[in-house]
Amino acid sequence: MSDLPEVTFCGIEHVDLLAEMHSRSFAVSAWNAKDFLGLLIQKTNKGFIYCKNGHPVGFIIWQEVAGEAEILTFCVDPGSRGQGYSKKIISLLFEHLNQASVYKMFLEVSEDNMIALSLYRTMGFEEVARRSKYYHRPDGLSVDAVIMSVDI
Repeated sequence: MSDLPEVTFCGIEHVDLLAEMHSRSFAVSAWNAKDFLGLLIQKTNKGFIYCKNGHPVGFIIWQEVAGEAEILTFCVDPGSRGQGYSKKIISLLFEHLNQASVYKMFLEVSEDNMIALSLYRTMGFEEVARRSKYYHRPDGLSVDAVIMSVDI
């Protein structure tokens, strides 16, 4: 099989797959199929699934408005992590947004998600703000959401 990625743009027919993958990545705060349906029926929201040899390894969903985009959710399946798929997916998103005349992207990430913060910084994102105690953990602790942006 080819080493070239397969990219499939998300549609409502993918909501069950997205929910399943999301639950493996975000056990405590996973979104369900109804959540994804609510996102994907909105015209400003888009996403794609990245596959390797026909097997979904990750996906990203974003919103495009007025020349800017915000990543709404993004995950790589736990069994496929550490193989560079996160960088590939974000790079593909940058390419797509550039072609769509979108030149600035935002995201938010938990301040204690060091792996994601490192990835985003490597991809050029910089912290622009925080939402204090935005994420609530099952143990009762709250942590900040770090808002990041990058010019594409």
